[in-house]
Amino acid sequence: MKTPDLVFRGRRLSSDRALVLAAVESLPAARAAVDDGADLVSFADASLVAQARAAFPDLVIGVDTADPSVAEACCEAGADLIVARADLAEIAARHGVGYVAPAVPSVPGLSVVVDIGEFRSMPAVDLPVLASVAGDGTPAGLALAALAASAGVAIISTKHVRGVRHAAEMAASIAGTRPPAKAVRWE
Repeated sequence: MKTPDLVFRGRRLSSDRALVLAAVESLPAARAAVDDGADLVSFADASLVAQARAAFPDLVIGVDTADPSVAEACCEAGADLIVARADLAEIAARHGVGYVAPAVPSVPGLSVVVDIGEFRSMPAVDLPVLASVAGDGTPAGLALAALAASAGVAIISTKHVRGVRHAAEMAASIAGTRPPAKAVRWE
């Protein structure tokens, strides 16, 4: 259940649990997500990528877009990862950034994560997987996030960072890849 080492533009992510990606729309929202435990944040705007890069020099920052010009501008502003909604593999390769897409491109040397959309089950792929969970702020959604983490999803995309992070940590503790946050003995 340990997350595979992921390297995006020289920034290495390694964890004993599924990583949490927060899709945010402002720098204050990014700050709140990081405070809540996000491992990565993604934006849809190059000026926000530049501001986030200055505010969080070591954080993995992504761009979530289908627009090649936005992807290009965000990579130039310091994005480490393209969460692609269209075929943007060539842009990712040119900038040496990671690439998240629903299909694996045939571009050599690209650091690829497969986006399976909403988690239903773990696909049979040999690459790291990114998934979202339905209703991720609800108890059922958090249970689904724990199930996704237990199944081996490397990155969970969410707007509810704190709860999903706790679910991923709990799943990892149950699997034995990380110690529990607090050991309680029941008598």
